[in-house]
Amino acid sequence: MDPKYIEVTGFFTPRGGISIHPYTNYGRPGTRYEELALRRLESHE
Repeated sequence: MDPKYIEVTGFFTPRGGISIHPYTNYGRPGTRYEELALRRLESHE
């Protein structure tokens, strides 16, 4: 894979009362997608 932009979120069923939703993203350095990835990461809840 050689994506310009990719975003991955995992939604996992709680086990032991703890639910997790890991999130990551990537924007290719030197492109407008790099800035998009940073903005999306900062605003992610």
